[in-house]
Amino acid sequence: MSSPRIINLDDGWNNEIKVKAIDRLEDILNQDLKKEGSMFSPKEYVQTYTTCYNMCTQKSPYNWSEQLYQRHGETISRYLSDTVLPSLRDQHDEFLLRELTRRWGNHQIMNKWMQKFFMYLDRYYVKHHSLPSLLDAGLKHFKSLIFDEVKRDVANAMLDLINQERDGAIIDRGLVKSCVQLFEAMGMGCLDAYTLDFEEQLLASTQEYYARKSAEWIEGDGTPAYMVKAEAALETERERVTAYLNSASEGKLLGVVETEILEKREMALLEKEGSGCRVLLANDKHDDLARMYRLFGKKSEWLQPIADIVRRHIEHMGGEIINRREARVEGETKETNQDPDFVKELLALHDKYIKVVNEQFAGNALFQKALKEAFVDFVNRDVGKFTNADLMSSFCDRILKTGGEKLSDEDVESFLEKTVQLFSYLVDKDLFSEIYKNQLAKRLLNQRSASDDHERLMISKLKARCGSQFTGKLLGFRLWVRLVVAILRRLALEACRAIGVVLCYREVEGRSVPRRFDPRR
Repeated sequence: MSSPRIINLDDGWNNEIKVKAIDRLEDILNQDLKKEGSMFSPKEYVQTYTTCYNMCTQKSPYNWSEQLYQRHGETISRYLSDTVLPSLRDQHDEFLLRELTRRWGNHQIMNKWMQKFFMYLDRYYVKHHSLPSLLDAGLKHFKSLIFDEVKRDVANAMLDLINQERDGAIIDRGLVKSCVQLFEAMGMGCLDAYTLDFEEQLLASTQEYYARKSAEWIEGDGTPAYMVKAEAALETERERVTAYLNSASEGKLLGVVETEILEKREMALLEKEGSGCRVLLANDKHDDLARMYRLFGKKSEWLQPIADIVRRHIEHMGGEIINRREARVEGETKETNQDPDFVKELLALHDKYIKVVNEQFAGNALFQKALKEAFVDFVNRDVGKFTNADLMSSFCDRILKTGGEKLSDEDVESFLEKTVQLFSYLVDKDLFSEIYKNQLAKRLLNQRSASDDHERLMISKLKARCGSQFTGKLLGFRLWVRLVVAILRRLALEACRAIGVVLCYREVEGRSVPRRFDPRR
C-alpha cells in the first residue's frame, strides 16, 4: 500500500490554499459581496479544509501547523495594511464611519472564513501551544492595524453626529450604533476600548454641549420653561442610550447632563425673578412644582434648597394670617377667645400645603419637616391675651356643643381631624389639654354636648396623636362628669317624690330639661 503524498509548504499554500480560497475571498470582499452563502460551495470549502488538515497532520518534518498559523496571521495583516487602511485614510466625518463599518463587516466575513479553512489549527495546534484562537488573532490584527489608527477620528465623527442630533438634525442612528458595536468588539470581551476610546470623549463632549445650552436657557427662559427643556433633554439622552449607545453609559451620561443643567443652575433657577420657586408656590403652579421635584429629587442635597424655600414661603403665609388676627384684635373693644375665622384660615393653609407636600413633593421627608417647622413657627405666635391653644380649643367647643356651628357629621369629623393636626404643632400641648378639659366639663354638666360620638371621636384623635397618657385624664374626667350628672338627677328625683312633686323630662333643643308636674292639680 502506497503512503500518502507529502504536501510541501509552498506547494500546498500557493497552489491550493491561496489560489483556491484566499485570493478568491479577497476578490469577493473587494467587490462588496456580502452574502456569505454564495462565496464557497460545500465542495470548495471541504477541499481547502482537507488541504489544511493534511498539511497539519503530516509527520515531522512535514507538519506545517506552525507555518500555517503564522501565514494565517500574515494574510490577514497584509490585506488590512495594503487594502483596508489606505481606503480609510482619505475619508472624513460621516464618510469615514461608513467606510469603516463596511470594512469591519468585510473583516468579520474574512475572519470567519479563514477560521473555517484553518479550523484544524484551532482544535489542536492552538490549544496545545496556548495561542490565541484564529478568531481572536484576526480581531487583534484589525485592532492594531486599523482601529488604533483611526479610532480618534472615528470617535470625533460620531460625537459630531450626536451633537447634530441634539440640535434637531436627523442622523443615521444605525451607522452610529454600528460604530459603537465596533468599539465594543475591540474590547475583546470587555468594554475597555469602548470606555477609554469613545465613552470618555462622549462625556466630555456632552459636558461642553450642555454647559453651553444651559447658559442659553437660563439667560432666555423662565424657570418653568427651563425645567421643561431640562426634562426633555434628560429623556432624550436616556432614549439615545437605548437607541445606539452601550447601556453602561446611561448613568454616567445622565449624571453629566444633570450636573450641567440642574446642579450648577439650581440656585439661579430657584431664585429667578418672576418665575422662581416662591413664585410657583404663590401662584399654585402644581405641575411646575412636581416637575421641579422630579428633576431635583435624585439627591437630597439638591432638594434641601427647595425645602428651605417652601418653609420660608409657608412661614410668610402663616405670618400674614397672624397679622390679620392682630389687626382684628386691635380693632375690637372687648377681646374674646372666639376667633373661628383665624382657626379656619390656619386649617385651610395647612390643608393646602400638606396636599402640596404629599402630591407635588411625593411626601418627601425634607418637605414634611419644612411644613412642620413653618407651622410650629407661627402657630405658637400668640396675639392678644388669648393664646392660640385657647382659640383652637374654643373652636372645637364651638362645633361640639349644641347651638354652635351647624355642621353635618362629616364636616364635624373633618374639622376635628384638621384641628388635631394643627394642635400637634403646639409647643405647650398641656395648656390646650387644660382648656379643652374645662370646656368639656361645661358641655357635659350643662348638657350642651351635641353628640357623645363626636366627643369620643375627638378624644380618640388626641390619643392617636399624643398617646393614652395625654388623654387618660380627659377620658376619666368625662366619665366622672357623667357619673355626677346621673347622681344629681337621681337625688333630685328622690327629693321631689318626698314632697309629692314629679319631675318629667322633655327634650328641648337636644337636651333633657326637667319640668315641674303636680299630680294634685
